Amino acid sequence: MVFSFLDHGPAWLVVLFYAVPLWLCFTAYVIYKGYKARMPFYRLREAGMPMPPWNPILGHLLVMPEILKTMPKDSQQTDAFVILSRKFGKTDSLFYLDLWPFCDPFLIVSSPSHAIQACQEHDLIKPGSLKPFFQPLAGGDNLFTMNGPTWKSSRALFSPGFNDRYLRNQTHHIVEEALVYLEVLRSHARKQDMFSLDEATLWYTMDIIGAVTFNSRLHSQTQHNELATAMRSQISWQCLNDELNPFIRWNPIRPIMQWYNGHRMNNYISKELDQRFKEWASDDKAASTRSIMNLTIADYMREGKPSKSGETADRLDNSFKSWAATQIRLFLFAGHDSTSSSICYCYYLLQHNPGAMQKLRDEHDAVLGENLTDTPKLLCDQPDLLNKLPYTEAVIKEAMRLFPAASGMRGGRPDVSLRDNDSGQLYPTDTMNIWIVHGALQRNPKYWPRPNEFLPERWLVNSSDPLHPVKGAWRPFEHGPRNCLGQTLAMLDIKVTLALTVREFDIKEVYDEWDKINPSDGIKRLEGERAYQIMNGGSHPADGYPCRVTLRK
Repeated sequence: MVFSFLDHGPAWLVVLFYAVPLWLCFTAYVIYKGYKARMPFYRLREAGMPMPPWNPILGHLLVMPEILKTMPKDSQQTDAFVILSRKFGKTDSLFYLDLWPFCDPFLIVSSPSHAIQACQEHDLIKPGSLKPFFQPLAGGDNLFTMNGPTWKSSRALFSPGFNDRYLRNQTHHIVEEALVYLEVLRSHARKQDMFSLDEATLWYTMDIIGAVTFNSRLHSQTQHNELATAMRSQISWQCLNDELNPFIRWNPIRPIMQWYNGHRMNNYISKELDQRFKEWASDDKAASTRSIMNLTIADYMREGKPSKSGETADRLDNSFKSWAATQIRLFLFAGHDSTSSSICYCYYLLQHNPGAMQKLRDEHDAVLGENLTDTPKLLCDQPDLLNKLPYTEAVIKEAMRLFPAASGMRGGRPDVSLRDNDSGQLYPTDTMNIWIVHGALQRNPKYWPRPNEFLPERWLVNSSDPLHPVKGAWRPFEHGPRNCLGQTLAMLDIKVTLALTVREFDIKEVYDEWDKINPSDGIKRLEGERAYQIMNGGSHPADGYPCRVTLRK
């Protein structure tokens, strides 16, 4: 009888017959998932755990609109959590946040003691929620998302290429690319044009990481390079996991472009790996230790990867090449993206603090000499001079404190609770993503006197001075076993860049001029800053940091 009705009944009744059960199943599924997501927060609230006002149906979704309407539309979402931290994390410097179905459950942390517990004492794992972001960039599981023995063995293989002694010997690579960057800036100075400093610096830092990784120049500052272009394109197509705009998130072109860019990067890296393997296999042993890629191949082969005949392999194993390509893509992304942003913010803060700029220039004159044309060769011949620039390092650290390029994320465990060192209160981490929001922690007034001021001197005072940083409160590279592998390289890049530029150029942001040419409605400042951070891979200055460059007399 039912099938007879379906055969002869009105079409809308047939549709209704199938649609209603499907709708009921979907509704039941959503209710079940919502219940599972909300119940942990109900228990936490009943236990008196810190959190914003919570709704049993909407969780903390009602909190976000009030915060977002005070921010520029393109500002990074992390800054919303910075504002929330000041509002709801004052007492404990942490709080719980329920944004289901848009985000996983969060425990937002803005205190050094809780960050130390998560990253150092318990060394919690990297959560799976990070993988969708890194998948298009790296192409697979990588040093940032791996856990356990796989991560340990992979890190051990790459570590020799990032140690301090090895990287000091690579200073000539950085200087070589910096000389091209100087010519780019001189060209803009001659043209007296307005340009994006962020974009110019991204290509520059891409060339550096390419040279150090491959011992092969990419020349992306001056011409097309397949690898660099594909990586920059991949970042432009990136979509955050909680992207709400359906036209961006479900754009059918995006996965096609991500596959295409990944294919281009893998092909390029595969050819470089083959070339570096030939160098390693040759009698030229100097060639086999000139780049991170060479060192990795050498360590891999020393582990004993023979051919089936028992002799040394005459080519790299495809599985190794695939794994290495994934890690190298991660290095390319992380090694150029965050360093570029930090360089731009150094210039920004120095422009608005002329006293600090003068101290920096005086230090460079004293240590490197006043003849600017001699500086590049001097740095190549005596890279240890870069360790004699304490004020330069203080400027870099303070820029990274005020404008961190990223934050830290760890996954909670049923057996781990973060403890308040003063009260002894325990904060459960089970099912939580522990988000260490660097922007909130590194401007938290509980741990940083005059937190919003640019004060390089805080890095030069002794431990008895109130300005002296609290242990674990500065975390741009994170701490613990999973700290940033490339932090030494990043600091070296920025020191060389400042040493070669600040005495030759005045680099000034021109946001007022940019805004007149590109008028728009809406909020254009975040907590007084026009160069607020936006998400473009990592955190970058808004609108590409429009600037003008002039040659100093």
